Amino acid sequence: PTYNALDFPNVAPAAGTPFTVPAGEFGEALRQVVRAASSDQMRIALTGVLLSGEDGTLRLVATDSYRLAVRDVASIVVATSTKVLIPSRALTELQRLLTSASETAICIDENSVTFDVGGTKLTTRILTNEYPNYKNLLSGTYPNAITTGRDALLDALRRARILAKDQGPVRLQMNANGLKLTAGTKDNDEFEEDLDGVYNGDDITIAFNSDYLAAGIDAIPTDDVIIKTIDPARPAVITAAGDKSDEYLYLLMPQRI
Repeated sequence: PTYNALDFPNVAPAAGTPFTVPAGEFGEALRQVVRAASSDQMRIALTGVLLSGEDGTLRLVATDSYRLAVRDVASIVVATSTKVLIPSRALTELQRLLTSASETAICIDENSVTFDVGGTKLTTRILTNEYPNYKNLLSGTYPNAITTGRDALLDALRRARILAKDQGPVRLQMNANGLKLTAGTKDNDEFEEDLDGVYNGDDITIAFNSDYLAAGIDAIPTDDVIIKTIDPARPAVITAAGDKSDEYLYLLMPQRI
């Protein structure tokens, strides 16, 4: 999209000591997280991405209140005192710059943050709105979990979304037999597809916004994805399988069936 230049007022570059991060890893982390930020200008804090130092390493967080994305990048050292809320639109622009770079320097002061990518500088004001306390959402115990193929699930979701009635929810039925994806269609029929999966827990049927679910699955970098649940009324958590399971978390609110 093309934006009006007046939407991007001149901001003086941030003053301070810059730190350098690998462009590829930082760009991938942004790709995973920015998607969960809100576009609702009535809720300015939720239009930002929280960049912070968590135990001395980089954490990125975004939420629109329906979903929450958290990415920890253990290889990028950031002072634990670091905590800034950056407009997601600026980070979307930054992602385009990072695709052709090897690293970016980040400089943060009280009012703004500057990203220097190969001599091209992007400066944006820091949002001063208070960010919601998301950490209490990360401490839940999830007794049910299914591991299934990422690409197969994404393909099934795409087919369901094409046929779905009025952008209705998709339902996931999970049990010892694997995963069944169902959705009502425009012809008042039922879309249904069975997927292989390894399941531990009680049988459960839970429904999600299909777009939000697909966005979370798409953000997973591994061949297999894990979906963890408590019950049909409480949020589910989507993570990667294997040794990357602690790097990225996508928490998603369910819909009523």
